[in-house]
Amino acid sequence: MASPNVSIRRVSILGSTGSVGCNTVSLVEAEPERYAVEALTAHRNVERLAEQAKRLRAKLAVVADQTRYRALKDALSGSGVEAAAGASALVEAATLPADWVMAAIVGAAGLALERWPRSGAAPWWRWPTRRRWSARALWLRPR
Repeated sequence: MASPNVSIRRVSILGSTGSVGCNTVSLVEAEPERYAVEALTAHRNVERLAEQAKRLRAKLAVVADQTRYRALKDALSGSGVEAAAGASALVEAATLPADWVMAAIVGAAGLALERWPRSGAAPWWRWPTRRRWSARALWLRPR
């Protein structure tokens, strides 16, 4: 349990349905009183994305594949989680104000989010090398 003087950290997880993203989700779930999830994104896995968004009470869930939007919207119906799809929605998710952004997305897609540094989180290229490749990096850095 978090101590009373620990502030809630706003987190966005880009690529939450992959292995690194799922590990990050597990870390957030381990101490839910410490984190508020701003956004979760996925490429195509709407079922897992919707499940995670509901469990974590995310504000926004985004699927990159626009053909999966209706499935995501239906899966999130009544949950209070906003659904979106497509490249512009991914950029929106990445630029939402957040204390931490985990970019667990494949290849050049993670680098294509040119406006990411405006989110308030340190961009990945400023992270020490040993921290770039681990989902735990966000929770292990000095406070």
